[in-house]
Amino acid sequence: MARTLPDLFSAAVRRDGASPFLTYYDDTSGERIELSYLTTANWVAKTANLLVDEYELEPGETVASGLPPHWLGVVWALATWSTGASLTTGQGDLAITGPDFSVRGKRETVASALLPLGGRFREPVPDGVQDYGAEVYNHPDGFFPMDPPTEDSAAYDERTHADVISTASTVPRRVLTTKDLIAPDGLDLLVGVIAGGGSIVLCRNLDPAKLDQRVADEKVDEVIN
Repeated sequence: MARTLPDLFSAAVRRDGASPFLTYYDDTSGERIELSYLTTANWVAKTANLLVDEYELEPGETVASGLPPHWLGVVWALATWSTGASLTTGQGDLAITGPDFSVRGKRETVASALLPLGGRFREPVPDGVQDYGAEVYNHPDGFFPMDPPTEDSAAYDERTHADVISTASTVPRRVLTTKDLIAPDGLDLLVGVIAGGGSIVLCRNLDPAKLDQRVADEKVDEVIN
């Protein structure tokens, strides 16, 4: 049984890395992207290497997110845990924000333009802010932490990896949701899907008129909102 969140995700990749993990829609921009477990793992490794090599994130430090419900939020959560750092709902040592620059880290702020495939900003970012899309592609697809987390390491505010894993119900199904999967009320769903080998259709700015057809097109078993 996996004792940490990176171990849980690695087990899912080994089990069936080619299977769908996260399908993302934004009905305002028209974006759709589908990530397998393996493709997600590549993004997680690149991001974890970026966090350690460029921003010197250390085990025990914290990362705050100002991203909306988005596939990159999931990548950042998994990358943060891989480094031994934890997510926080307060001000983090590092912060990842969207193009509204709504949060700032204590010592480092990284922003994503939220363009398809994690693309870079088309305009200069504010002083003191790093452009995620301009830097992440330069990093390797494999991450090997020097000091990996343990089951007792902090994962989310005061919750340890063991706490987060133990409270999540296994979800082996394909679910559609509008939840922010790295917010407190969405975390259990994310971890449950990883544990159960299920998959998620994450919809931002969902057009209610498209819901029934999307459920049919994506072969969704359950809608969870």
